[in-house]
Amino acid sequence: MNIDLGWACIALLPSAPYSVCDASPRCVLGLAFERQRGVHAVGSDSRQDFDAWPGDLAFTLPDVEMFSESGTGGEYLTVHVAYDLPDLPMDVPHAGPRTVFHGDRQAVRLGWALRRLLHAAQPDPRRIEEQAALLLGQGLSRFTQPGQAPSGYAADRKVHARVLEYIDDALDGPLGLEELAGVAEMPLLRFLRSFSSAVGCTPHAYITERRLQRARLLLRATDAPLADIAFACGFAHQSHLGAVLKERLGLSPRQYRGLAKRAP
Repeated sequence: MNIDLGWACIALLPSAPYSVCDASPRCVLGLAFERQRGVHAVGSDSRQDFDAWPGDLAFTLPDVEMFSESGTGGEYLTVHVAYDLPDLPMDVPHAGPRTVFHGDRQAVRLGWALRRLLHAAQPDPRRIEEQAALLLGQGLSRFTQPGQAPSGYAADRKVHARVLEYIDDALDGPLGLEELAGVAEMPLLRFLRSFSSAVGCTPHAYITERRLQRARLLLRATDAPLADIAFACGFAHQSHLGAVLKERLGLSPRQYRGLAKRAP
């Protein structure tokens, strides 16, 4: 899914295996909606394992050669911005060729809103442009004024990796906050704060997003009844799935399935 606004090109990349090697002549703002792991090389021939989390916000300078490969992929939003856009920071002392910020809550909210507009049956370019500008503004504010990671962030990230895997393994059943705090071995309130800082949304919002991602996959790849898909993804019932899909993407399950089947 691609939209060209002139000053920016927006692409919503699907959750699918990929291997790309490219150097964009534009600045690239990227936002991960799903966790994805693979191998990449940024501006060099040195390939390293990567583990991108939902809520990771990346800013890449122009003409930086990027190799990236993943056997699973993950839904990812990119905004390629014209290099001569006014106020675009091209010489920031702290910056490398690519800078990544973790758990940006505002970026996640703006990204979800932009994704919903992109999925509209008849996308409105003006609304998309406004939302893309807001997301870019958030990205630039982080890029030009980076904050320090909170104390203990690296250790908490390792803990939350275990929580993310636990959620995926138990997605078809009930998942409570106390249960997840127990997996993290943290007091409840500390877990809520720490998890939100790691992925950019609350545990409940993250679980809902993961259930939606799984339901979207089943809607695209199978002809299973909607009630069965809702049950398999941990939704209370078919109407619950429909309400969440409508809220996040502006489409009913049948509309989403129909558009997915017609997509090239």
